[in-house]
Amino acid sequence: MDREGILAAVEDKVREIPGVMEVKFLDPALKEKVTNLEVQAEKNGACGGLMPFVNRGVWEALGREVSLVIIGNAQLLVDNKGLLYMMDQKGQVLGEYVTPEQREKILEEKPDTKFLSEDFIMHTDVEIHGEPYFLIDEISFDYLDDVPGITRVTSGSMSTLSDDYLRELLGFAGPNMWTHLVGFDLVE
Repeated sequence: MDREGILAAVEDKVREIPGVMEVKFLDPALKEKVTNLEVQAEKNGACGGLMPFVNRGVWEALGREVSLVIIGNAQLLVDNKGLLYMMDQKGQVLGEYVTPEQREKILEEKPDTKFLSEDFIMHTDVEIHGEPYFLIDEISFDYLDDVPGITRVTSGSMSTLSDDYLRELLGFAGPNMWTHLVGFDLVE
């Protein structure tokens, strides 16, 4: 299958996912714009600038040969396990995002677990080394597992700067909509 055929198959497969409202492949200019917005977001920091963050999921997706953005509504389900971590300079996990299912299991196993919010736990048994930072990690994107001609599929959750820009650009500004970035390489 040629490049156009593969990209058409990917787009068809993504559009079949419940909750997908729009799919847009990033051309070089749009990829550069998103890259610049993500650099700016990291410079701004997380928590109103109080803590640095690294968005590894976005950088991995942008680093693939092909990147595409999905605009979705509340029905769009993406596996968020392993999405967000608080790390220290030694690479130790200080805290992490947990799904509702993980939360229940953690509370059963470790009832004294400290929660920063309903969905973020802190590991109080870790000695912190250096300045903590947030890591937004890669997210698997199993929807494309059976599409021939692609490899190294990954995805990430974009910053508010990119999210707002892309939703406005594609005509989906407003509440209850969000973006997700997917990247993959073509099989040679």
